[in-house]
Amino acid sequence: MATGSDRARDALRALTFLGGLPESMIDQLAARAHFKRYKKGETIVTRGHDGDSLMILLTGRAKISNITSDAREIILNFLGKGDVIGEIAILDGAPRTADAFAIDDTEALVLYRRDLLPALLGNPDTMLELIKILCEKLRAASAVVEENSLPMAARAAAGLLRLADQHGRVVKDGRTLIDLKLSQRDLGSYLGLSRENVSRQLGLFRDIGILRIDGSEIVILDRDGLRRYSDGSA
Repeated sequence: MATGSDRARDALRALTFLGGLPESMIDQLAARAHFKRYKKGETIVTRGHDGDSLMILLTGRAKISNITSDAREIILNFLGKGDVIGEIAILDGAPRTADAFAIDDTEALVLYRRDLLPALLGNPDTMLELIKILCEKLRAASAVVEENSLPMAARAAAGLLRLADQHGRVVKDGRTLIDLKLSQRDLGSYLGLSRENVSRQLGLFRDIGILRIDGSEIVILDRDGLRRYSDGSA
């Protein structure tokens, strides 16, 4: 029967930027890692708390968000299997920069900074992989800032395309299912739109045949059409 260390070792090899570490180092990290489960809606990390660990999502989904001074939630990202939470804190040891919540029942593998940082410092290629993850998230955040200045339809289209790139799954006839079950409130917090405006934009895209909407499930039927809205050429 597989032990907890065996599961941790398999996850580190297969799911993360850590898979290129020497076997002995992966064994050490696996022995010191532990698993943690979160119920849907439960807090995973809290902004401002000590950043002493990194979490690798093994199952489930999480949202990364912050609350503005006027009590509005801004969702920065949605994460799934193989994604990491806490990479900034691993590098600088400073407090968490955002909140993270489970949007499904979720299991994560937890690695502590005291164990992980020496492995990164001793293996520059693995450190570079972590930096690449940070760069990708920074580029995504920059795109969100730029898109917030777009008209509503373009902003909604751009955000849906971004979700399709990150969480899309090709289904029948080449259509793309956004593999996240999101409330319109959460989708609005991600797109920077009110729930009412999200409903309006989704209805527009549905009525012209760009999307199919079944409850919380969104299927993109015409990516080119959505892209024309995102770049303002529709």
